[in-house]
Formats: sequence, structure tokens, C-alpha cells
Amino acid sequence: MNGIGDPKLLRTLLAVIRHGAMSTAAAALGYVPSAVSQHIARLEQQVGTELFSRRPGGGVTPTAAGRALADAAAHVLAATADFQRLAEDIAQSGAPKVSVGVYATAAGRLLPTALAKLRRAHPDVVLHVTETEPVHGLRGLRTGEIDLLLAYRYLPEDPPSADDLQIRRLGREPLWLMAAQSSGLTTLDECREADWAAGHAGTPDRRLLQRWTHRTGLNPAVRYETDDYHTALALIAQGLAVGLVPASVVGGWHDPARPLTSVDDLPAAHRPEREVLAVTRPRASHPVVDDLTDLLATAVAATHN
Repeated sequence: MNGIGDPKLLRTLLAVIRHGAMSTAAAALGYVPSAVSQHIARLEQQVGTELFSRRPGGGVTPTAAGRALADAAAHVLAATADFQRLAEDIAQSGAPKVSVGVYATAAGRLLPTALAKLRRAHPDVVLHVTETEPVHGLRGLRTGEIDLLLAYRYLPEDPPSADDLQIRRLGREPLWLMAAQSSGLTTLDECREADWAAGHAGTPDRRLLQRWTHRTGLNPAVRYETDDYHTALALIAQGLAVGLVPASVVGGWHDPARPLTSVDDLPAAHRPEREVLAVTRPRASHPVVDDLTDLLATAVAATHN
């Protein structure tokens, strides 16, 4: 069991689980595949059991032991990261280092202004920003690679949960029902017979659409399935579909040749929204993180305007 807490081995374990193949994990970590295989073999030798089931073609699936060890590894790496950051802050007379994970829409629309204001208030802050979807960012948060995760949540039962994380609700971002200006669609009733663009079946935004349309009496024909809102807007702008799109994404659309319009007669009690969240580890509090969270809350509020 000696050396089982080696962070290098634990990061390799989590990477293999995340990518589902040792070769892919090796590329992400900057290792050769044989090094990753050696790391996993060393861990399996130390714990005395298989951590992965090998599949034809090079894929791997974690065993129950592998999943249990991965959960513990995430906690170990998070605690190590918190300790290292504290030690570095002390050694550098408090010069803060903050790693931020942010989903793509927020990276382009919410984060830049907030970071510029943060830089003026904390000129010595050392920032590292990673664009990541919430489902992947949560793993980085738990392992200490990320100090603050900016995430969204479409439905209350979706992750993240507050069981092992600290969650602050920054606000609710409206989803606007968008149509091409050339389509002439201006009311909810006129959209009943239109084709729709939406996320793939089972995704959180698609499930939100289903609940929302059930409440409003719609039965949308989803002809275009995409998890990329920019693709959805391009389809909508061509008059091929209508769809629900977050306000921050709509705000980034600039194509005078293909103007969009929003359908504004939605029932006030049933306007679709998604929560915007700031997620941190409970013991990773830092004044810079708190200030950035406040600035992001202001940016979210501005999306309503």
C-alpha cells in the first residue's frame, strides 16, 4: 500500500475513467500510453484488485473498486490542491491564484467583463480560465484543478447538488423563443406548426422544453437536434425552425442579413429559464473568488435587459 496516495497515479486513474481509454487519457495527460498502463498497473498492485475491465479495441470500464477509489482520489486531490494554494499564498505574501471553469456561453458573454473588473480590484491575482461544460467541470472542481466553476442547471433535480459542494445561485437566465424575422412568426400560437430546433433527447435543455411545452399546451415537432446553441440559432435564422435559446447566446448573434425576432407573448408564469450557479469546494473559500462571484451575479442580472 506504500505510495498509493501519489497524486500522479490518482490523476491518471481519474483521467482514464473520464476518457474511457488509456490511450485517450495518455494524450490528455501528455504521457505515452505505456506510462498510463504502468500507473494503473501500479495502483492495481497496491490495492490488490482490478480497477478496470478491459474491452476489445482498447476501451476500459471501471470496476466497483475502481469507482470507489476514484471517488476517494477526487477528495485527496482536492485537499492537496487547497493545501498547496494556501502554502503558495503564504509564500507569496498573499498573491492569490484562482482557477476558473466556465461553460462556453458564459466564457464569451458573462466572464470577460467580470474578469476585467476583478483585475482592476486585484491587480496581483493570477488567473487560469478553462472552458468546460458543467458535467466535466465538476470533476475538476472535486480534484482541485478548478477553484470556481460557473455552471448552469435547467431542472432542479439535475447536478450539481449541494451534498459535497458549496453552491451559490447567481440568478436565472431567461430562455427566449426565437424565430427568423423573415418567418413572420410573432406569437406562441403561430409557432405550433413550426419545426423546432432543440437538444438531443434526454439532455437537460430538451427535458426543460418538454416540461415547458406540456404546461403551455404545445406539442413541438423537433426536426433539428443539436446540443450547440449557435447551430440552433443558425437554423432558426434561416427560417428552418424556432427554438428556445438562452438570452446570453441570443445577445451574441450579429448577422444583419439574417435578423432574429423573439416571440414575446409567452405566459408570464411559464417563461422558461435556467439557473446560473457558482460552485466551489466548501473549504476553498477565498476573497478573490467571492468578489468574482459577485461580479458574475451582476453579469447574469444584465442578461435580463
